[in-house]
Amino acid sequence: MRAAARAGEILLERWEQPITGRAFKTTATDEVSDADHAAEAAVVGIIREAHPDDTIRSEEGASATGTSGRRWLIDPLDGTTNFLYRIPQWSVSIACLEGDKPAVGVVHDPVKREMFFAQRGGGAWVAQAAPGMTPDPWRARALAVTTLTDPAMALVVTGYSYSAEERIRQHSREARLVSGVRDLRRFGSAALDLAWVAAGRVDGYAEQFGEPWDWAAGRLIVEEAGGRVSDVPGVRPGVPGILASGAAVHDALLALIRAIEPA
Repeated sequence: MRAAARAGEILLERWEQPITGRAFKTTATDEVSDADHAAEAAVVGIIREAHPDDTIRSEEGASATGTSGRRWLIDPLDGTTNFLYRIPQWSVSIACLEGDKPAVGVVHDPVKREMFFAQRGGGAWVAQAAPGMTPDPWRARALAVTTLTDPAMALVVTGYSYSAEERIRQHSREARLVSGVRDLRRFGSAALDLAWVAAGRVDGYAEQFGEPWDWAAGRLIVEEAGGRVSDVPGVRPGVPGILASGAAVHDALLALIRAIEPA
């Protein structure tokens, strides 16, 4: 939480200034900036100081090997495109895994001053987070997913690949999915989408493209809020997909998604 708060402070400071260091990663629409790297450096520095024997993997390339058996997955700025366009929907995502399962997850929304967090077996929570300040966990509010049962009434969030060809394939699937749910939304920060599922602000999140750091923290927060998370086919072989939702509607949404998969 302290690392996420510091990264959020750095990002808010840079959000008000001209963007520098813009570069491209996988495609001409997959950008990174100095803000991403500065936030990453802050998070990695705080974690390395506290846990020097842990393994770290971060989206922008920072990494460290360790011997403790714990592994950190970091997305220092999830929703970079929104950040670059000054759209106030982006987040910091940090997860600590023991083995293959997240043990702790934090998703921080600096603009709205909300920090979502969970510890395995300890529930999921959200607290107000002033810029640069770690919120008081004792003043947090418990999260709970929606209890909706009818998929036709489900508001579902989704996202898309940075590849134009893959987006076309995804759009074809989403066009079939939208007829079975209330509506689809695309907000632009996968980690925050998952946090909103946990908070009951949307009924589900389904995406066919992502990286481990996009989902690790949010996945735990959803599960600890009483929701369910399933793996689904990705946009291409070797790429994972995910469905996270309230427990009561999960099986029905999963059936819808599997039904629209190409033969």
